[in-house]
Amino acid sequence: MNFTLPEDALLRLAAQLSLNGTFNHTVRSAYNSHQVMFRIKVERGQDDTCATIEMGGQTHSITVNNADPQRHLLVADLIDAIANGRVDSAEVAPARVTRMPLLPEPDGLLDDTQLGRLKHMVRHGGFASLETGHQCPINVAVHRTRPAQGVTVIASIGSSRPRTKCFTVRGDERECLKRLLISIEDLHIIATPQRAAAA
Repeated sequence: MNFTLPEDALLRLAAQLSLNGTFNHTVRSAYNSHQVMFRIKVERGQDDTCATIEMGGQTHSITVNNADPQRHLLVADLIDAIANGRVDSAEVAPARVTRMPLLPEPDGLLDDTQLGRLKHMVRHGGFASLETGHQCPINVAVHRTRPAQGVTVIASIGSSRPRTKCFTVRGDERECLKRLLISIEDLHIIATPQRAAAA
């Protein structure tokens, strides 16, 4: 079996290491529904915290530094090792996988003012020139359709050989704005040779 401490329990453990007390947890198998209950007793000192884990008739302790922001991961690794029978062996524990993003999210293509202008245009129609870092702006014209709810959009970038998109979207304002933003991003990518090659 490959038991591991679930991510929600890992978050609780991080908070519990700042307290004194005894807490109950469960490790689960990654491959089926098997689970093992255990108890952890936390004794927090001024500089260090001692965590005592009782699982399956075994008792193990670990002392972690209070200043270490990763102390809950050290305790979680010990819990995983106990559950998988590796605590007294030289077997290396597998790397812990978390849902942390590997790369920071890139900045948005449009600023808040430009997004606000596009939202207004989806509601009422209009025209805007959007600066996205290119030599030429992206020009956008939006016309509200009647009586059906939706918009007709004409968007272009460039002057001598402009790239143009023209389409009609039926739906609520949210759907219309979503399609408009996708179209603007497409034009931005088309006008950026390096991004077009990487896409």
